Amino acid sequence: MHQLLNINNELHEKWRKIMFRTCVIIGIIIFIVEIFIFIFNKHSQTFSPAIIRYLLLYLVLPSVLNLIFILGAYFMLKTEKTSEKTKNHTVAILFFLICACVQCFHHTFPPILCVPCIAVFMTIIFADLKLTRLVFGLSYISLILAFQIASFEGDRDVKAIFLDCIVAGIMIFCSYLGAKVLTRYTNEQAQSIHNSYLKQMELIQEAKTEPLTGLLNRRAMVDILGQAVYQEGVTRTPLILAVIDLDDFKLINDSYGHSKGDEVLVTLADILSQNTPGNENVFRYGGEEFVLLFSGHPIAAVVEMIDKMHQEFREHHFDFLKGSQITFSCGIAEYANSGWSTSEFFEKADQALYLAKSEGKNQNQIYEKRLEEHKLTQCYASG
Repeated sequence: MHQLLNINNELHEKWRKIMFRTCVIIGIIIFIVEIFIFIFNKHSQTFSPAIIRYLLLYLVLPSVLNLIFILGAYFMLKTEKTSEKTKNHTVAILFFLICACVQCFHHTFPPILCVPCIAVFMTIIFADLKLTRLVFGLSYISLILAFQIASFEGDRDVKAIFLDCIVAGIMIFCSYLGAKVLTRYTNEQAQSIHNSYLKQMELIQEAKTEPLTGLLNRRAMVDILGQAVYQEGVTRTPLILAVIDLDDFKLINDSYGHSKGDEVLVTLADILSQNTPGNENVFRYGGEEFVLLFSGHPIAAVVEMIDKMHQEFREHHFDFLKGSQITFSCGIAEYANSGWSTSEFFEKADQALYLAKSEGKNQNQIYEKRLEEHKLTQCYASG
């Protein structure tokens, strides 16, 4: 879930940048077009108060306002304390303000009154109906302002201006309805993708979970161990692997049945999980074999934790046993910047487990170099 949220925030960040760049480009284009229109319409006239008024009203003032809007939005987007939602609102309102600036200062062209429709549609990017409603409401305010400015200037008949504003208002309302439908569709599509993602994560988790004990299985262990070994190479954090095997487990199955054997496995899994820091570091490797992964703990502390597990498991009362105890053996290996692969790391702990079994069971053995020599000696002896 957290990962999906990060992806969504990254996507919004990407489109905020695109929208901001678009606003900057539009501001520059508007400035160039205004200069072009001035040259085209006024180039033959002498420099007069009317020309100065035209420059101030249609070139300088809208350009200064656009610059202020863009700089204000830039600082809002760059402020770390600004929330994701506020950033989305900032860039959407910036787009609207640029459109409104064009609408209010260039109202003499009737289609210009409909420009805020674009800003309403642009809110679909963030799939936020509240933001769409906000820009829609602001569009009507700017339309009323444009009507007031046009009526004050008196260049056109008020009735004609009013009719143009009515048509523009209808277009803005239609754009709002369209944006509302598309936003709902986008939200439903995003929810569908989110549900599919959660289902996929659930299936992946099930594939990595052993059903009897609820622990992570061998596949998950290989993935997590590989990540841990890589991380150890970066951070030099102590990394210790413990391989646990129930003593004489076959005898329990043969004597009391597999259902009782399952009870023993579940009990041991619970004890290991309760006494291991981080449940994600306990695995059922297969059969009666379990694996514990310790990160950031010195080996003495790990041995102490495992000793506690030994004691708790030995003292657990099983109804089907008559005064007998069930024990386990444990092999421990410390990575310690050894350069081993994950399979070699596991093999070292497994060698220590083999020694614990061969030397009487119900004990811990820590891997040392001599264990390999011990194993070789036994191979020669058996040969």
